[in-house]
Amino acid sequence: MKTTFTSTLAFLPLLALVSAFEVSDVYKKTLGNSNCTDIHLTDGHVLHANCDNPGHGTFMDVDLDLNQCFANYLGTLNFTPNGHGGFGGSCSSCQIVDTKLTCQCSMGENRGTKYTEVELNDWNVIQVQEDSLSCDSHEGIEKRAIGKEARFFIA
Repeated sequence: MKTTFTSTLAFLPLLALVSAFEVSDVYKKTLGNSNCTDIHLTDGHVLHANCDNPGHGTFMDVDLDLNQCFANYLGTLNFTPNGHGGFGGSCSSCQIVDTKLTCQCSMGENRGTKYTEVELNDWNVIQVQEDSLSCDSHEGIEKRAIGKEARFFIA
């Protein structure tokens, strides 16, 4: 097999095209893909992290009240795009393990509680901004997996 200079040159435009694309910022700014450490909950519902401040070469402490991001719906944590979730009022024993939020949530009056969890990084709901954490992105909600078990309910 003979490789010629012209056949090698034929692949250069393809290489240039592939090199021109960059990973979307939404994937760089998710909690699990960012440069954050010391990720934990305070007061049972406030997400705390120490994150890299891009362009400044320093780290900063950031907090986000997850009551703005999640609601309890019959014992299941669900993303709320309107900022009025308030899961902390009906869920207890909440904790963060890596980027997974776990809680014991009420299933309704006289119906008991249920263990529930949500992987914050899977849905790109929690975003790391330049100087804060936010949950106002709807980007991840549209990129869900196929299948009933994989769907993320929006309250």
